[in-house]
Amino acid sequence: MDHAKILKRAWHIVLQYRVLWIFGLILALTTVSPGSQSSYRAGSSDAVITPSESQTPEEMWEEFRHLKPGEIWEEMQRELSKEIPAEFWGWFIFGVIALVVLGFVLTIVGRIAHYVSQVALIRMVNHYEETEEKVGFRQGWRLGWSRAAWRLFLINLATGIPLFVLIIILIGLALLPLLLWMGDAPTAGVLGTVATIGLIFLVIFFSIILGALVKLLRHFFFRACALENLRVGQSIRAGWAMFKQDWKGIGLMWIITAGINIGWTIVMVPVGILVFVVSLIFGGGAGLIMGSLINALFTSEAAAWVVAFIVGLPIFLVVLLAPMGLIGGWREVYLSSVWTLSYRELRALKALARESAPLTAWDEEMASAPVE
Repeated sequence: MDHAKILKRAWHIVLQYRVLWIFGLILALTTVSPGSQSSYRAGSSDAVITPSESQTPEEMWEEFRHLKPGEIWEEMQRELSKEIPAEFWGWFIFGVIALVVLGFVLTIVGRIAHYVSQVALIRMVNHYEETEEKVGFRQGWRLGWSRAAWRLFLINLATGIPLFVLIIILIGLALLPLLLWMGDAPTAGVLGTVATIGLIFLVIFFSIILGALVKLLRHFFFRACALENLRVGQSIRAGWAMFKQDWKGIGLMWIITAGINIGWTIVMVPVGILVFVVSLIFGGGAGLIMGSLINALFTSEAAAWVVAFIVGLPIFLVVLLAPMGLIGGWREVYLSSVWTLSYRELRALKALARESAPLTAWDEEMASAPVE
């Protein structure tokens, strides 16, 4: 595998094929995952009595200590009803339900867009390498909107669930030495605790290594699925066969991409801080101006804070997410292109040696690949 050639070609694709940026942006936003605000309204001095004006905290505790749980809840409702209108609770409950439903819908839409964008990036880069033709966003979306997107989700489940179950089992085994505390020997319990701590660290280390390996293998599972139209099980077997073909070269590419990710993270720290400050200035400034205007016109501090939040938050999020999402999208496009080009090169090398080599798992999967 020519690592330098692949890295340079992937960078060329990022610079020249700008439609890919849109799918990279979607990947960046859906790979990464509301806030709350509170306000109070003080009434006149004869309507609101603070604890300091009526009784000490000790007296309040003594009063509440003799109340039953139901009476305490009723007392809280009476106190809250003095400050918050009853109509507010209906709107509050409606707002909470609406936010939950909206969050659920956005999560589903985000996951669909994530997998469609993954398939689109893989197939668009592969098509560009084969024909030197750049397709538009609509055609790219059609390339991604396919059974392969659903199968990528299933591949994630098929590889993630066994890994999760294995880690849970290992953690349970690591906790077994703590059962020594059930005996009559405290020394055995101490030794069991020490052993458990050591085993937990081993499980964490093993989980990190195994998780990294599974993540690496998914690059080839995904590309076997997206480019060869294989089913889930066939994609996993074909991807594994591809990995075994040149695991040393693939391992070196993984080390290189890991270094790129580390360098990217280091560079993005000051960039992220700068973008956050700029976003805070624009969003906070706009909110402050509108809030001050509302406060001057209507002399309502609560309304001013609400308007400031409603105006400032969207501006803050747009100024923050737009550049960060675009930069993250470049990263997603680059890394996806690197692994697609790596897959293509290994497949080409395999094709050259296929006539003289015996039948392998890869050839069997290609022969049995369904036609969509």
